[in-house]
Amino acid sequence: MPITVLVRSEGGSDVRLTFDGMQRVVIGRGAGSDVRLPDAGVSHRHACLVARGAEFLLVDEGSTNGTFVGDVRIAPHTSRIVRSGDAVRVGRVWLELRVDQSPVTRDVASATRDLALALLSQAMAARGQDLTASVRVVEGNDQGATLALADEGRAYVLGRGAECDLPLSDADASREHAHVERRGNSIVVRDLGAKNGTWLGDARAPENRAVVWRPAQMMRIGRTVLALVEPLGDALAKIESAPDEKLSAGDAVARPVAASALPAPVTHGPPPPAPALAPRRRPRFSAVDLAVMVTAVCILGLSLAGLLWLLHG
Repeated sequence: MPITVLVRSEGGSDVRLTFDGMQRVVIGRGAGSDVRLPDAGVSHRHACLVARGAEFLLVDEGSTNGTFVGDVRIAPHTSRIVRSGDAVRVGRVWLELRVDQSPVTRDVASATRDLALALLSQAMAARGQDLTASVRVVEGNDQGATLALADEGRAYVLGRGAECDLPLSDADASREHAHVERRGNSIVVRDLGAKNGTWLGDARAPENRAVVWRPAQMMRIGRTVLALVEPLGDALAKIESAPDEKLSAGDAVARPVAASALPAPVTHGPPPPAPALAPRRRPRFSAVDLAVMVTAVCILGLSLAGLLWLLHG
């Protein structure tokens, strides 16, 4: 039976991951977690869900701040049976577990990274931080030049031409050398058939085919070296490498309320009229009912008369 982990948020942008066929689902802050939560109050390996027949166990992995089902804390390195609808808190994050037939998440590694980036994006946007990825020249004649990839889906042009989005004063660069494009949480590069090629790390990018540009890779165009700057990715790496943050009682986040659980809206108009009571209906008797009642009364009277005759005889 699949199990869905629904990551709840006050903003209403809940994210779900559905697992099936996995004996153990790891919940934590580390990059190797199946449910990856970018919260310093969540341990690198905080808790895990273990399938046991038709049941699921939630196990605390010795986390710094504990694992809670509702308001009840699970003792470290012990387990508890969880059921569909249970609310679980790890660090400052609330999860809801659902055992149902939801479609299974296919690419777990990609989906859980997207989950971490989405949660981090909400937090950084709330603080007014700039989330725009950019390309920066780190070596070459144009060192320090930066191109912000502000528009998703737009193919930004890098090359020697003055009309390029990032013009390079490098004689070994082609006039239109390569495209760089932001697609969701990924940045892709397309070599435009440049004479000297476009290099990502130690590998030459294939001609006219989009390839993902990893943040750790440097891109080389001629003698120019460019770096990918991703505020979200950098912040995620920083959070994942940090030690656990010890939370106080006041740091716990209240459980988000599902829309279906919200109370009915309060109205300020006059109270609605009470529903009218249905009129009481008088009993109706047929002729047969009346004859039966008369006969019963007569028999009762005769029985009493016979009893009195016996007592005075």
